Amino acid sequence: MKKLTFAVMLLLFLGGCGEKTLVIRSALEGDSYLRNNASELSEQQFQSLLAQQAAIEEDAYTKLQTLLSEHEHTRYMLAENRIYRYDTEGELLYVADWTETEDSGIFKIAALTFP
Repeated sequence: MKKLTFAVMLLLFLGGCGEKTLVIRSALEGDSYLRNNASELSEQQFQSLLAQQAAIEEDAYTKLQTLLSEHEHTRYMLAENRIYRYDTEGELLYVADWTETEDSGIFKIAALTFP
């Protein structure tokens, strides 16, 4: 009986988690999410992180995945909501501008540029 109760509770817990949307509360949190999940991030998930009027190159998704897989260790500089990501030798990898949506306070990528 205890096993059945445990199984039902586990099922309810897992079912209750659902498909909750990712909430990014700062530019640094968003950039960290991108770096830590680049290899598993689908293009659809990447698109969901973009602001409506985002200035993004067509191949930005693949460029970002390639850069982050080639450079496991990086450094950054944060200025306002702009992140400059560098490799360990100091070469600029990309610049990401994040913007806060007015209605929900969620941060989205407004621009992503590569040198």
